[in-house]
Amino acid sequence: MSRIPRKRPIDYILPFLIMICTGVIVVLGYQLWSTIQGPEDESDIYVYVAQGSAKILPWGAGEWGLVYNGTRLLQEDSIKTQAGGRVVVELFNDHYVRLDERTEVTFSDIKKSGEGYEINVRLIEGKIWINSDENSETPVKFTVSTDHTMIKTVSTVYGVEQTSQGEAVRVLKGSILADVMIEEDGEARKVETLNIGVGQQAVLNKDAIEAYTKRESPSVIDAVSDEFRDSSFYKWNMAEDQNPTDFSLGGGNTDSMMFDGDSTADADTEEGDLAKPLVTTPSTLTFATSESSLTIRGTTVALTQKMMVDVSSDDGSDNYELNLYVPGNTEWSFAVSQAAGTLNQGLNTYRFYALGEGESKSGKTELIINYQSDETATDEDDEETDSETGDIGALKAPEVKTYNGKESNVVDADTVKVVGSVEGAKEINVSGYTLSAFKPGDTTWTYYAKESLGNLDPGENTFTVTATAEDGTRKSTTFTITYNKAETADDEDSTADPGV
Repeated sequence: MSRIPRKRPIDYILPFLIMICTGVIVVLGYQLWSTIQGPEDESDIYVYVAQGSAKILPWGAGEWGLVYNGTRLLQEDSIKTQAGGRVVVELFNDHYVRLDERTEVTFSDIKKSGEGYEINVRLIEGKIWINSDENSETPVKFTVSTDHTMIKTVSTVYGVEQTSQGEAVRVLKGSILADVMIEEDGEARKVETLNIGVGQQAVLNKDAIEAYTKRESPSVIDAVSDEFRDSSFYKWNMAEDQNPTDFSLGGGNTDSMMFDGDSTADADTEEGDLAKPLVTTPSTLTFATSESSLTIRGTTVALTQKMMVDVSSDDGSDNYELNLYVPGNTEWSFAVSQAAGTLNQGLNTYRFYALGEGESKSGKTELIINYQSDETATDEDDEETDSETGDIGALKAPEVKTYNGKESNVVDADTVKVVGSVEGAKEINVSGYTLSAFKPGDTTWTYYAKESLGNLDPGENTFTVTATAEDGTRKSTTFTITYNKAETADDEDSTADPGV
């Protein structure tokens, strides 16, 4: 009779060892595959070429490849535009990062955070423009870093630049905090935090960076320069902010893009509604002037039958049809003047819109003109004023006189006209914003706080007005505005400056 061989202990546990080893191999294999493929990301971030060409370096890849419209952007991907190239990165349909020519960025981190996302952008060189929609269903918190700055923002419009000459941050809506970073002992350390308001720029040139390295605090904040406002990059972004190109309709990578003030194609219309008209003159959507008359010019789509404008100021409001406009034209103009009652002292708001066939109607494009007439002019040609001779007297601290024409600083309006007095001042600065309409020797100054500009929030707002004399002497005064916002207020956005 044969004997059944007795099983050894190893025979019982061997199947389990095989299963465990197989599982370990599968897990390690998946991790290796994930590493090769790069970080997993389910975000809806797409790249579109607006002009020229651009390249992309996917995470883990060794070579740059061409960017094609609709390319999905993932974490650690890098984008680089060529000479003459411009790119739009669209995030969740509501947020935009736009790259100028010769610009390189890396989206170093893209991660889910609550109901929204946190996006880290590293600017290697060039210029970028960020427009983050505060009403988006998918909020995005941006962190933008350069060699010497780190900016964390939500719901703002601003530009960042890094070149061999230095770095710059420019704010077009809201306000931001920018940390100045200096490398010490191999580590980046924060040496100062800059509070940059709407219409301001912080420029860190080589001298400023050297001063920060020495733990000094140089003056780097000023009004956004006219040179930047005159640049094609600024005008392109302003046009895109007013009327973003719909790349799903074939927009982009064409010579008809918004670099010379031309309007977008008729494809921008949707469901019978016309694309918003664009303002090309003046070049900014907020404009300060002492001229009593001027002509506003712009473009619209060829489907337009009528051009209309709503005009409002402290003197009232009215609606006009642009009677010189010919149906089907893509250009329009509107002359305004003090004599005609369409340009009044103070803030004048113009909302242009187009009417098409049937009931089709465009959205409205808002332009704000701050008109300050030269009240000190005289008919005597030979008379010299103190400011002309350079003698503007001793400096006295600025004072606040009225808020919307009243002494009370408690308001319920979303726009506040602050009027004050001063003597012996060369310039006036309010909370870091230089009043461009103020001239040396003027004895009154005017500042506008407006909720849609980001410089007036519900509750108490604190401002510091600083007067500077010819010799550099400064005197300051602090004032507050308490804004009691109505719960039903329906505020409109604006990318204008408080500039006066």
